[in-house]
Amino acid sequence: MNVKPVSVEKLYSLRNEVLRPGKPIESTYYENDKDDNTIHLALYHQKQIRSIATFYPQEFFPVESKNAYRLRGMATDPRFRRRGFGFKLMSVSFEILKDNCCDLVWCKARIVAIPFYESLGFMTVGDEYTISDIGPHYTMFKFV
Repeated sequence: MNVKPVSVEKLYSLRNEVLRPGKPIESTYYENDKDDNTIHLALYHQKQIRSIATFYPQEFFPVESKNAYRLRGMATDPRFRRRGFGFKLMSVSFEILKDNCCDLVWCKARIVAIPFYESLGFMTVGDEYTISDIGPHYTMFKFV
């Protein structure tokens, strides 16, 4: 397993397959994808991308921090889940974010992903809410 920065274009197909199945690929384009401070990471296994995540600076008001980053588009190829790929990707991501002076990571987590994020030390804040066309979520955060 190897985690490395990649161009956002390398993430779109897996984002689409996992996070927006049946929807146009453009539905996986995020406003901050092309910003200079955005970090796109991919975990490679057998020379193929198996897990992905995008991070960009964005304030997180429920908890005080100096340099919060938002996690978006975290996905693992369904054929390779439960093999530690997502955990490895996120562990390396936290080290990279620390190198960028990040002190907190936050995300909007789908209900099915809550146990995964909790295993990484994330905590929920606030009530459950629904994102249109996607489903129920909780906001989660972790100090890094």
